[in-house]
Amino acid sequence: MKSLKKAVCVIACILLAHNSSAQGIIMPPQDTPNDYSTPLDLPVDFSLQIKNMHLWRGIQVTNSALTAVDLGYRTRDKSFGFGVWGGASFDGKFKEFDYYISYSKSGFTIALWDIYNFSPGATYNNHQVFNYKAHQTGHFVDLSIGYRFQGNVPLGLSWATIIHGRDRGSENAKNLYSTYVSADYPVMRHQWVNLDFGLAAAFALDKEGGTSANFYGHKAGIVNINVTASKRVKIGNFVLPVSAMVMWNPVENNANLQLALDIF
Repeated sequence: MKSLKKAVCVIACILLAHNSSAQGIIMPPQDTPNDYSTPLDLPVDFSLQIKNMHLWRGIQVTNSALTAVDLGYRTRDKSFGFGVWGGASFDGKFKEFDYYISYSKSGFTIALWDIYNFSPGATYNNHQVFNYKAHQTGHFVDLSIGYRFQGNVPLGLSWATIIHGRDRGSENAKNLYSTYVSADYPVMRHQWVNLDFGLAAAFALDKEGGTSANFYGHKAGIVNINVTASKRVKIGNFVLPVSAMVMWNPVENNANLQLALDIF
């Protein structure tokens, strides 16, 4: 509850600052090259998001309220990009720092993520950011490829496999190459809310001792059924994109609800 109150306070401060700026109380320095009268189309940008928890691929990464920042480079046609993503919870229980690179063309997307969760309570090596030794690293490297059909049926399909890092089974003996296969579909668009549906299964390409355990669950199967509703909420002169995602993980027999606010 305290974490949620802190998140609300942060949002209120940002909204207040924006409204004050819109009324001319806060002005940019006179020597600033851009007068902010027109939006810039720059290759480097960053964004801020606030969430009540962090859900990823059927996993509740943290149940603490957090902020997430994405700082990256994009080509003008948005086809190629790379950058860093970082998240930190208000209570200090969650910390993550990731690198990524991606390329998209004609519906196809290929992406490589280096994901490093160094939360204080992590049970793996989480204090050596440059340690990539297979038996020691706190990182895991995820390679994914996806395709979204064009036209009247914009179905999205993707395949992602962990190719290196802490996806090594119970005895840290070998890489399991845990794989996550997903499909998503925009059920509703241009209504009061946008509605998306997603479904995903997970399994290990290299099984451990005949078991089907993998990075996403204790056995192979459906690990993510999700429905996401999103809309843009206008508060004064400020438009705030908001989304709510309900997620079920049948393999692990749990469910969660994530609320996310895109501040900018």
